[in-house]
Parts: sequence; C-alpha cells; structure tokens
Amino acid sequence: MNNQGLLSSDVSRGEVVNFVVQHLRDGIFHGRFAPGQRLITSELMTDIGVSRGSLREAFSRLAADGIVDLVPNRGAVVRRLSRVELINLFRIREVLEGLAARQAAEAINVAENRRVFEAMWERAGPDDTPLTATRFAEKNSLFHQTLVTIGGNAQLAELINKLQLPMLMPQLSRALTPADIELSIEEHVPIAMAIKAADPDAADQAMQQHLRGSCSRILRLSGSLLKPEPRSR
Repeated sequence: MNNQGLLSSDVSRGEVVNFVVQHLRDGIFHGRFAPGQRLITSELMTDIGVSRGSLREAFSRLAADGIVDLVPNRGAVVRRLSRVELINLFRIREVLEGLAARQAAEAINVAENRRVFEAMWERAGPDDTPLTATRFAEKNSLFHQTLVTIGGNAQLAELINKLQLPMLMPQLSRALTPADIELSIEEHVPIAMAIKAADPDAADQAMQQHLRGSCSRILRLSGSLLKPEPRSR
C-alpha cells in the first residue's frame, strides 16, 4: 500500500492503521527513528498521508507492544531501555535464545531444516564485505530468527516476539563500532557449527556466550541510547 492508496475511500480504517504501525516499526528497526526520539504527529501526517486519529491509534498499538512510550505533553516517544532493563533483557535472551539454538541443533536433520539453515548461513554468515549498521541488523535478525523457526517451538517464538527483542536490539546495535560488529558476526560461527553438527549442548552454550559478549559491548558503547536510571531518594 502506498501513500496515495491510503487516501482512497476504499481503504478501511483498520488497513490504514496497520500500514502506519508497520511503517513506524520499519523506521525504528532501520534506525530512521532513534531511541528517545519523539514521533511528531504533524510531520508524520504529512509524510505518510494519514489522519491524526489513525496515528493516535497506531501509537497506542505500538505502546501496547512496548515499542514506544506515551509521555504526557510529549506524545509518542521511541522506547529507550535503561541499563538495568537492558541487562535483564539480555539475561532473558540467554535463556530463550539458548533454548532456540538447542532446539535448532536437535531439529537440524528434520525435513528441510538443514537446507533452510545452510541458505540462511550463506546470507548471514561472515564474509569479506564491510557491514553497515543496517546490514548488520538485518543479518543478525535473520540468523536469530531462523534458529527459532527451525526449532519449531511456536510458544518460544511468541515469547521472543512479545519481548520485542527483534525490534529493540537493532536500535542498540547501531552504537557498535565496525570491530564490534565483525566480532558479533564471528561469534555466530561456533553457534552455527554446533547446530550443523547437531550438538544441542554446544549450540546452547555458544549462544549464551555470544549474548553475554553482546550485552557487554552494547553497555560499553550505547551511552545516550539508554534511558537514565531514576535517582534514588
């Protein structure tokens, strides 16, 4: 659906709101809207070509998903994690995505899973091409999501999506240096090798080690992307 299509009387309100939600999600994922950035209604109305009411409904939906915060007198603001929230999220990621890696290794020889994994690894594995932050976010997301898909655990996929990890992590990863990006991609190698070898324990351990390293790097570099901790009284 394009902007002209949004203005058509044949387009339902629900379709318009769905389009706006996806437009904003894409903008956050790809870094057009940064953590802590205010989403200005008047600008978005002009940019997307939708009504104030549709934007308000889209903001409410994104707030319910934990992607934006609705702040009095400021409106919708792209969510920022605090240092404590980030650490807690990564501890949850260790458990959930360690399990995803384990189940991918257990299921690698089921049906077309090995072919799917190999095709993903061709696209998401290390290569000689320098990575932009956006390209890294895409490769990283593809790698982690494919593991969940191969594992075949729908409840696990639902938990990860509810935490909005695929949405929040690319924002923070944009603070990484080229060297950190390269290291993060290289840390996918032992995970991939363990999955290919159908070794669940090694896959789980390698994933948890990778996420501990990722958390340390992001905490060291993210700075202003994180929300200040409340002052103790």
